[in-house]
Amino acid sequence: MKVLSVSNIKGGVAKTTTAATLAAGLHKRGYKVLMIDSDPQMNLTMCFLDEPEEGTPSLYTLYDKGTSIDDLKVSIKDGLDLVLGDFELCSADMEFFKRAGSLKLLAKAIKGIKENYDYIILDTPPNLGFLSLNAFMISDYIVTPMAADSFSLKAIRLLKKTLSEVSEEAEKDIPVAGILLTRYTDRTNVAKLLEDSVVTAAELLDTSVFNSRIRQATVVQESQIVKMDLFEYAPKAPVTKDYDEFIDELLKRIGE
Repeated sequence: MKVLSVSNIKGGVAKTTTAATLAAGLHKRGYKVLMIDSDPQMNLTMCFLDEPEEGTPSLYTLYDKGTSIDDLKVSIKDGLDLVLGDFELCSADMEFFKRAGSLKLLAKAIKGIKENYDYIILDTPPNLGFLSLNAFMISDYIVTPMAADSFSLKAIRLLKKTLSEVSEEAEKDIPVAGILLTRYTDRTNVAKLLEDSVVTAAELLDTSVFNSRIRQATVVQESQIVKMDLFEYAPKAPVTKDYDEFIDELLKRIGE
């Protein structure tokens, strides 16, 4: 089993779209996949489901009560499951950091399910608090989406520093599999000018930029509104092809 966290401190970079489409694309290839919505905004959850009723078991329940993942997960399709996000996770830093072993709570929770899945995909929040740190502790690789129309080298430096510190705590390397350019159009000078900066960012993270580029497309928002993944909703759309090529490239990078 491999664990992949989709992470960028900067918001608005198609992080959730990438996590959802990566999970769906891996499932389409025959892998058993568990998604974990570790962002209090719950966007990954709402890519597939309506907003859950108050009190529905979620990732918050795992951290708060130690409930097992088997008792929390929701089946989206056969072989594609989801641990729901929760708005209550907004207070996670204040509630859970003080607990002994707080950075290993998620690691403890996945021990019993490793044989059930080929991949776990985590959507992390745009910060480096309790939720991201727990995700990084169990991750084998990080995927960093970066919008082609916005860039923050400072965010990349902070991510690099945090991953180095977490690697020491986890006693393992947590490599960045690559930077994925999103919201991309090769017709704009801005996108072309930013590519050099993105290459610099990749070098800081000891990785490289994926050759695949994810185009901007309205079908992404449409698919989320109707609670369908891109491969179901728009299998022939250019953006779907972009993500398909990205997943193939990612699998080669991580040795699959």
